[in-house]
Amino acid sequence: MTPARPPHAAAPASRARRLALLAPLAAAGLLPLADAVHAQGFPARPMRLVISVPPGGAGDFTARVVAAKMAEFVGQNVLVEARVGAGGIVASEYVAKATGDGHTLMLSSSTTHGAAPVLYRKLPYDPIGDFSHIAGISLLPAMMAINAEVPAKTVKEFIALTRANPGKYMFSSSGNGSAPQLFGEQFKIRTGANLTHVPYKGSGPAVVDLASGAVHMMMDGLPSLINQIKSGRLRPLAAMADKRFDVFPDVPTIAEAGFPGLEDGVWYGLSAPRGVPAPIVDQLSKLAARVITSPDVRDRFATVGGLPMVMGPKEYLAFIQRENRKWGEIVRAAKVVAD
Repeated sequence: MTPARPPHAAAPASRARRLALLAPLAAAGLLPLADAVHAQGFPARPMRLVISVPPGGAGDFTARVVAAKMAEFVGQNVLVEARVGAGGIVASEYVAKATGDGHTLMLSSSTTHGAAPVLYRKLPYDPIGDFSHIAGISLLPAMMAINAEVPAKTVKEFIALTRANPGKYMFSSSGNGSAPQLFGEQFKIRTGANLTHVPYKGSGPAVVDLASGAVHMMMDGLPSLINQIKSGRLRPLAAMADKRFDVFPDVPTIAEAGFPGLEDGVWYGLSAPRGVPAPIVDQLSKLAARVITSPDVRDRFATVGGLPMVMGPKEYLAFIQRENRKWGEIVRAAKVVAD
């Protein structure tokens, strides 16, 4: 005798019929995203958002803001997991080898997928083919900041100081081949500043040494620098953006400081292992867009000068490939060498 099914359990045929009815509505945008996702049985368990940086930097800030909102929308925990090392290679390899079911995601970035593919001759993964690149997340225009004890009040004064004291002044970054290093190398090429690069394992420790005076300048996303600027230990010289940061309205843009064309910043997106089914990629892309255009997330981004970067899978992949070409030119011109 077949056991009776509990009254609340839907028959397999009924569930299949319900999904068949919901699918067209979800595709047409007539169901809320969370309902559409759950109608497809995804996510079936807590998700992981892997980051390549330690706490205290722009990547950590972005991941935690995004993960919290994703969890709210999908009804599952989204755990931020740091796998730090080798300019993002450790995290990238880990995600590339994970199961492609959509439950493991990576906060891909200007370092992991913009610079690393052109900096390292051989990677243990294909940065394009081994990933499902899902969506753009945010752009954080960089801020140029110096230690407050450096006797310069403007970008031009700082450049003159470095030229007059060859070998004395140093700029820090979150690691060899990181976006902050490439910002600094580009700055040196364009301006003739005499600066020596000092790499760190993440923006957090790089900023600590900048604030102490062990190094003298850094260009990074504002989340990494903002607390030390507000404390007075760092002096902001220029927003590497096309408009001033709302939080520091008296700090000129790099163009206003006399160097147009140096606008740049750190960017972040969502990537997953290759093989994620197309419907789940589509659901994740829509989820990302909903997250980053939510008023509270936009407000959190705005506190550090961040901008939502709304890109679907095709747009985000094309963007990564353009960044590879751009940074490839800087890497070759500056003879940047990875660890």
